[in-house]
Amino acid sequence: MSEQRDINKDYLFLTIIGSGSFGKVHKVQSRKDNQIFACKEIDYGKMAEKERKLLVHECNTLKELHHQQIVSYVDRYLDKIHSKIFIVMEYCENGDLARYIKRHKQERSFIAEDKIWSVLVQLLNGLKYCHQDMYPQAGHRVIHRDIKPGNVFLTKDGSVKLGDFGLCRSLNDQSQAATNVGTPLYMPPEILAKQPYSEKADVWSLGCVIYELAALQPPFQATNMDSLKIKVRSGAKPSLPSTYSAQLRQIIDLMLENSQTKRQSVLELIQFPKVQKMQQLMIEKGMPGAPTEFPQQTPPQVSAQVLTKQTPLTIENKVEELKQMFVKKDRETELKEWEERLREKEEELKMRERALRDREERFSR
Repeated sequence: MSEQRDINKDYLFLTIIGSGSFGKVHKVQSRKDNQIFACKEIDYGKMAEKERKLLVHECNTLKELHHQQIVSYVDRYLDKIHSKIFIVMEYCENGDLARYIKRHKQERSFIAEDKIWSVLVQLLNGLKYCHQDMYPQAGHRVIHRDIKPGNVFLTKDGSVKLGDFGLCRSLNDQSQAATNVGTPLYMPPEILAKQPYSEKADVWSLGCVIYELAALQPPFQATNMDSLKIKVRSGAKPSLPSTYSAQLRQIIDLMLENSQTKRQSVLELIQFPKVQKMQQLMIEKGMPGAPTEFPQQTPPQVSAQVLTKQTPLTIENKVEELKQMFVKKDRETELKEWEERLREKEEELKMRERALRDREERFSR
């Protein structure tokens, strides 16, 4: 795994900030410059061979992940005598999204919609790096496979970072994974059904997280796995509170699409109009977690001169151009119809709420 080194020479252990089946997470301080870090202490002596391989894979992957929306790897230390490994990472002062959601639930207060869009933009940016940008030439994708509120961390400046890549997996250009891993409440239908899956499994899990930020509860809950599978397959989830926009409902539905072939990729979700507006606003205002690179919705314009020199204006090119125009128009029409249906549904729900309030008033009188 690594050379034998004594972590106590470099770091002072302060407090325990988390624990799991194989170890603890400590808050530690560097003896060199007094900086604060998080340190995972893992007892690999209790692990089976398969779990040890996953641990080695996590360490190796963490070293290669370099993105502002991903918790940074710092160092690792091996204690062969006690069969322990210590992974030192960036410390996120404000805990995780699970704690953030729990606090709002206890206070019975909704999370501001702009905050939810900001979290979504940042996590899409981090996943884009994993799914596409990390190994652009090699055609590899890194799937997180365990996206949930407890694995999304909040920093002091208010930005969010994806962490805990213990179950991540690298895929080749055309391959799919088949191992059944993750947290059931955030598992996509293809994993629950033990079918092969792609990086779109992360999109489903992200949809569950964004839904939970709005509803303060996961979209699909059940007392056992069979009931959970039925709920996920049917798409039976409670409606979001009426305080949230049709656009938020729409993008959550796009992420929680049962069919992974129809489910949108991270790149497609980035093109969603509200996502584009939010990321632009974050850049302009210098907000925490503002993306440094983000694909724009409008493709670059090609001048007539360049087109004449490089692309001969043939009948085939013109036909292809017209095809693209029709595809774009069909997509825009489909989105408009979808938004209209959502608006109608929202109005219907508001009418029901008003009727219920009237009944309550009559009953109290």
